[in-house]
Amino acid sequence: MTRWLRWAWIVARCWLLRRPVPLRTFKVEELPDQLEAKKIYVAGENGFLWFAAMLCPCGCGVTLYMNLLPDVRPRWNLTEHKDGTVSLYPSVWRVKDCRSHFFLRRGLIEWCSSDCFSKD
Repeated sequence: MTRWLRWAWIVARCWLLRRPVPLRTFKVEELPDQLEAKKIYVAGENGFLWFAAMLCPCGCGVTLYMNLLPDVRPRWNLTEHKDGTVSLYPSVWRVKDCRSHFFLRRGLIEWCSSDCFSKD
């Protein structure tokens, strides 16, 4: 119940301040058959995290999997914040199809521009 109230407070605060609502985090042992937009699923059990999954935020409908296992590459680091949001490091960059490139910080998508990592 407290998790729901905390999430309701975040949504209400974002609406009042006219800020985007962060992705909602769900801890699961197995992914559901259909992932929902605006949600990030963190799979694992007993405090051991395997991967994070979400629908691509560009709207193409592709499921993105970010490995959280320490011995497998590529690997992302997941930070869980007190407000229930999560951050992923490094960025997520699809090298084919929609070519989305973004950071997930505190549940919010921060898009990288095409010159995000340009060499000047």
